[in-house]
Amino acid sequence: MQNYKMMIAYDGRKYIGFNKFKDNLEKSIQGKLELILSKLYEKEVEVIGAVNTDAGVHAKGQIVNFTAPDSRLSAKEIFDYFEKYLTDDIIILSVEAVDERFHSRYLMKSLTYEYRLWKKDAPNRPLFERQYVNLMNQTIDVAKSKEAAKHLVGEHDFLAFTTNKKTKKSIKKILSIDVRETRHEIIITMKANGFLLNMERLIVGTLIQVGLGQLPMNTIEKAFKSRDMNDVGHKASAEALCLLSVEY
Repeated sequence: MQNYKMMIAYDGRKYIGFNKFKDNLEKSIQGKLELILSKLYEKEVEVIGAVNTDAGVHAKGQIVNFTAPDSRLSAKEIFDYFEKYLTDDIIILSVEAVDERFHSRYLMKSLTYEYRLWKKDAPNRPLFERQYVNLMNQTIDVAKSKEAAKHLVGEHDFLAFTTNKKTKKSIKKILSIDVRETRHEIIITMKANGFLLNMERLIVGTLIQVGLGQLPMNTIEKAFKSRDMNDVGHKASAEALCLLSVEY
């Protein structure tokens, strides 16, 4: 038996998320990978992802690992097999043999996500980017969003920023959050030691609404105290969110 670590990227638009559902393997990233490995090794092989990206969310640097039943194939041969059978909206970036103790989820130290907003006053509408940005119909005060973002950094109880109210572990640490503006876009980059269900999208929605003047500047501080989702902004759409990297 040999443990393998893979870096993968995918366009999440057609999928229900990374994690599989028993009756719908073809609709998840995990399911797609496991179906190919099962065909390769002629037995079931479990693929473990660093994080479960939600339905519609993309990845440029998701990390997974799986234990192969034997070591008869090299990492290059596994890579080539995936290249032959994977659909064109999922790609393998690297495959490497690793120690049996490596676990993509349990050893993960931080995740970095990016969210892209296409500005209302951009010089043109998005063309090639249109499937991967949130097209704004109002003008955001970026300075306000930047100021509000500062209050997110550090270790806090993010229960107000998740749709999973049954979670027992709502304390997370945001290591950095950057709100930058280009000629066409506002790009929000978040790095944390973990994210709760829909936490990234609720953070973005809150920063958008603060920037639009729809929520006050003290919204985030209030939400940390109340732990109530009614005190945060809307859940931003999934298609503009992308997992950039996983750090170990």
